[in-house]
Amino acid sequence: MVVDLFAYYKNVLYKIYFTIIFIILLCLFDTVYVFLYYICMVKKYYEAYDDRYKKIHTETSLAWAGDRPSPSIENLLNKYGATKKSKILEIGCGEGQNAINLISLGYNIEASDISAEAIKWCKQKAKEKGIDENHFYVMDILKNNLKMKYDFIYSVAVLHMLVDDKDRHKFLKFVHNHLTDEGKAFIIVMGDGKETRRSDISKAFELAERPFADKVVRVATTSCRIVTWDEYLNEMKSAHLNVLEHYIDTTISGFSSSMVVVVEKL
Repeated sequence: MVVDLFAYYKNVLYKIYFTIIFIILLCLFDTVYVFLYYICMVKKYYEAYDDRYKKIHTETSLAWAGDRPSPSIENLLNKYGATKKSKILEIGCGEGQNAINLISLGYNIEASDISAEAIKWCKQKAKEKGIDENHFYVMDILKNNLKMKYDFIYSVAVLHMLVDDKDRHKFLKFVHNHLTDEGKAFIIVMGDGKETRRSDISKAFELAERPFADKVVRVATTSCRIVTWDEYLNEMKSAHLNVLEHYIDTTISGFSSSMVVVVEKL
């Protein structure tokens, strides 16, 4: 009888023990799941511009970057033989100044941006001008790829928003992988070719005062990395992109000087 009671209580204790272990493991699993979910859902530093766009578009009826297109893009397309049938992709179209202008001129443009707010703005402006809004779509090129290859790819004031080396390499790898064999890419960033600096990406979403129109506004700090010509050209080489020409441009809206490179696949 004593042996039976001992065996009974021993069995009960085992069940309690394993039940407790199961509950602990379940709690740990839930904690890990929530942690991983949080990590996956947290915005990357280079998404801070979405916050800036939302702030400006909500409080004003103006575009953050104005509505003047960069003449350099049209000039480069003409110089390198783009036709109205050429497949052209803009990476980081922002509020659509360049894409809308080029589409209006008859070019075959796809325009992407990681900011849903920016694309919403582009679609609205496209409608106002009688342009098909499907030219514009949201995409993070650091995480996604397209099935299409393009005769021309261009980006204005985008790569300098990427601070981390891996992110910059992913950007250039995307360009390489999505150019046709004879394709050309025009990549324009802020800088004078001499200065080098980078922002603190942990502060990308912090509010900071910036001049806008005729006042000062508090918007997301965002991110920025300025490189020298040597650094910039070495990045192209590392991404297996051949530099056809590079020069300083002073016509890009919002910047005193910009670094332009024209590249093709090696």
